[in-house]
Amino acid sequence: MADNSKFYFAKSHEWISLDSNNVYNLGISDFAQSELGDIVYVQLPEIGKQYKKDEKIGEIESVKSVSEIYAPVDLTIKFVNSKLNETPELINNEPLGEGFIAQIELNNSSDLSSLMDKNSYESFVKSNHE
Repeated sequence: MADNSKFYFAKSHEWISLDSNNVYNLGISDFAQSELGDIVYVQLPEIGKQYKKDEKIGEIESVKSVSEIYAPVDLTIKFVNSKLNETPELINNEPLGEGFIAQIELNNSSDLSSLMDKNSYESFVKSNHE
């Protein structure tokens, strides 16, 4: 399991975590994947494209619904997890690990301050979804 202390979460349930050299992994939270249920398709963002915070970057389709993926910060897509094309259920199995959606570069590192740490995110989920 990933070290949750190094994760930053958005209220829209996306997370980012520093991978290396200013490159971050981006995915959806364990809570979000559990709410979606069995994931059957992921529309990945476009490599090289810049997105503004809260802009739609992709979609996740599950047996229950379709959910949009939003940019938690201003970012540029550097790499997408193409494994999700064949095995989208990786998000269900390892939402904070192998089920990441993309690798990104932050367009403004100060955007991290607008995100929640693990404890704040867990409190947010608990208070909004009981």
